Amino acid sequence: MQLEIVTPVRPLLTAEVDQVIIPGESGEFGVLPGHKPLLAQLGSGVLSFREAGGNTTQLVVSGGLAEVLEDRITVLAEYASRAEEVDLAHEQADLAQLEEKLRSGALSDDDAHRLRHDLDRTRASLTIVMRK
Repeated sequence: MQLEIVTPVRPLLTAEVDQVIIPGESGEFGVLPGHKPLLAQLGSGVLSFREAGGNTTQLVVSGGLAEVLEDRITVLAEYASRAEEVDLAHEQADLAQLEEKLRSGALSDDDAHRLRHDLDRTRASLTIVMRK
């Protein structure tokens, strides 16, 4: 299967894969060859894939859509990043600020939802950096 990940800023990657795990808005889902066509809203989290050669790679994605067709997976992400692009100190500082905002409690439902998305993305970024 061909996996393509694109953001509004740049195409991030195109790879031949035999398995993909995608963070959907309603939870993670896996895609193997022969998967039924699917259109899903992305959540924030770690997207992992195994290339045809056996290497497994993890990326952070947040927001957007994933489209699964017969032999092609297209991820149109609002945000996507490779582990080597993540700035550990910056993400740790962001995490502290986001957690403090959430604890403040003075947020509308929409703001709280966006903040939780940002927290999930930041935690996913820290996860892939710690694993590399």
